[in-house]
Amino acid sequence: MGDTYLEEGGADNLVLSMNEFREFLQFYPTNKRADYAQYKLGMTHFKQMRAAERDQSETRDAIKDFQTFLVRYPSSPLLPEAQARLREALDRIGRADFQVGLFYFRQKWYAGSIDRFSALLKTDPEYSSRGEVYFYLAESYVKIKREAQALPFYEKLVTEFPQHEHLQDAQKRIAELKATQASNEKKS
Repeated sequence: MGDTYLEEGGADNLVLSMNEFREFLQFYPTNKRADYAQYKLGMTHFKQMRAAERDQSETRDAIKDFQTFLVRYPSSPLLPEAQARLREALDRIGRADFQVGLFYFRQKWYAGSIDRFSALLKTDPEYSSRGEVYFYLAESYVKIKREAQALPFYEKLVTEFPQHEHLQDAQKRIAELKATQASNEKKS
């Protein structure tokens, strides 16, 4: 029944699907298909995820259900799919946080952008678009004259993302910051 509702789509059917999978897991937690039910429960939330600019409640629920899957069913054949969906959901949350940080950066509230970007890297060090985070975090540090803290993020961007759109900008900044450091050391 849960699969039928899930495939039908629509908010009402997804809620019905969610209830079917939860009920199955509640009554048959050791069934050989429990991994499938847990995965599909995550998918009911996954299909309701909204754009990064919108409310992320369903994304958080999808993350919770996929993480439960990973803990309870580490040898399931559905593991690669669950991991891929979990990564997509985590990236959606990360994108929402990144967009807030970018908004702060564009508003020239660099303390806010630094906090948001740093928190994103701390909570999700595997965020797929962390090259952008490195770049804008480094730029935020440069804007508030904390170049020494910016340099490692530019260097991470260059080493981890050799094809990144901000690669040349980062390389240019690295050269500028190292030249400034060298001239400051000579003056001392």
